[in-house]
Amino acid sequence: MSSFRFGEFILAPDERKLTRGGLELPLGARAFDMLCFLVANRHRVLTKAEILDAIWPEIAVEESNLTVQVSALRKALGPKSLSTIPGRGYQFVLHVDEGTSAPAPHADKGDPTAPKILVLPFSNTSNDADQEYFSDGVTEDIITDLSKVAALSVVARNTAFTFKGRAVDVAQTARDMNLTHVVEGSVRKSGNRIRINAQLVDGATGHPVWAERFDRDLTDIFDLQDQITEAIVAALKVRLVPSERMAIKSRPTDNAAAYELYLQARYHHLRFDRQNYAIAGRLAQKALEIDSDYDLAWALLAISQTGLFGLSASTEHGLQAAERALSLNPDLTEALAAKAFVLAGLGRFDEAFELHARSFDLDPESYDVRFHYGRTCFQTGRYADAIVHWERAAELSEADLAATSHIAMCYRATGQHEKVLDTARRTLARAERLLSENTSDSYALITGVSALAKLGEAERAKQWSVRAKAVDPDDPSIDYNIACAMALLGQTEAALDTLEACLLRVDAVTFSVWIKQDTDLDPLRGEPRFQRLVRELDARAAAAKT
Repeated sequence: MSSFRFGEFILAPDERKLTRGGLELPLGARAFDMLCFLVANRHRVLTKAEILDAIWPEIAVEESNLTVQVSALRKALGPKSLSTIPGRGYQFVLHVDEGTSAPAPHADKGDPTAPKILVLPFSNTSNDADQEYFSDGVTEDIITDLSKVAALSVVARNTAFTFKGRAVDVAQTARDMNLTHVVEGSVRKSGNRIRINAQLVDGATGHPVWAERFDRDLTDIFDLQDQITEAIVAALKVRLVPSERMAIKSRPTDNAAAYELYLQARYHHLRFDRQNYAIAGRLAQKALEIDSDYDLAWALLAISQTGLFGLSASTEHGLQAAERALSLNPDLTEALAAKAFVLAGLGRFDEAFELHARSFDLDPESYDVRFHYGRTCFQTGRYADAIVHWERAAELSEADLAATSHIAMCYRATGQHEKVLDTARRTLARAERLLSENTSDSYALITGVSALAKLGEAERAKQWSVRAKAVDPDDPSIDYNIACAMALLGQTEAALDTLEACLLRVDAVTFSVWIKQDTDLDPLRGEPRFQRLVRELDARAAAAKT
């Protein structure tokens, strides 16, 4: 069989080798077989059934095995190497030349000698603590840009941000994480002027390899980020290929004002409560008023709307915003995850799973992808899969409470009582840590109420409920979770009273789906009054669909 070249890769099926720049890439046997099959049939879409039959002949395997191999290929070749065709299958989309020689050597992430870098969250040295969003955003973009360089192995954003606000011993951290280098710095923003101090530190010695201070106008932020990334790459003596240089310079918007609004919106989105979702949505909308083609802002608007839909007067459930984002960037994982979440909430599970699989293929290390995938698995009774996705989501975000809390419901559904208690303790510990940073964190309070109820701590659950209501008395999700806690604690009539009042203020379509799966409400399911509430909710949902 001929060898195939696509970009810097050489696929030699007869030798069972995939190389990049002369360096062999590690690839599992199934993933290698799938790559050969996809490349050989690159001129057409291959159905999932065809691929399963070709790679696992005469063996019955779950479709999830296919998803795992697709994810491995995208990780090795890049996220846009394979195209997911919703409802049909996959197609290899890179340009292929047959029988060509290997390109010039180029280091690769799979090379054990390749630099491994941690970008620590840049500190905010502005006089205004509210500028934290900007230093976080600069850090995230530097991580993203460095990740586009094939010769570098860059620690993911979610792991990097676990170091935020902590004093870090660079040499010790480098040893613990097997790093070659650490990037650290600070951001000072005053009006339209920004100052960024950045340095690249040798992980073995703790000594700076490169350091520089940049003073610019805010309108120069994109050029400034390019300069920092390219300076780090140059200090590491890594050669950028043209495609990498273009990828680094590619930005979802060229407007600095829209970019700043997006950073503010993202900062609030990551606070995970109703009030911050509302703020994030408004800021994303303002960014879109400046640049209507800003795909990330559309995706963030979609996620914010999905978080609010059914819990406020909002009639926007995020579907339109997600579809707009996908029209601009069909492979935007945040938009795929948001659209899947909305569809699952509407009971359109088959469509949701198609989008979940696609977003997972593109970025299995995205919190949004993992969390929403887990939620749909839970809603359809796939508890083991839900646990896997939610556990990973919890690992990806130390600020997460939802995934950790929901895992307990999976264990409750499968009768694993000790694991319910263990997970509740984990959730409570996270909630207490977040409350030590912000005593008015309503989401931490109400999630803690649920954990305390599972642990049988009725008095503390009551105290935390009062605190949560004081922070946001109009949030129906707080009342819903209080009702769930009361149900778990055996306070049946109080739970039904609270639930009945709450259900009058939520979206019937989404809640009619969720209430049937929520295991926290299991103690109420035999109650005639609860059954009446469910029937009434279903009737409202049916009327809303007509």
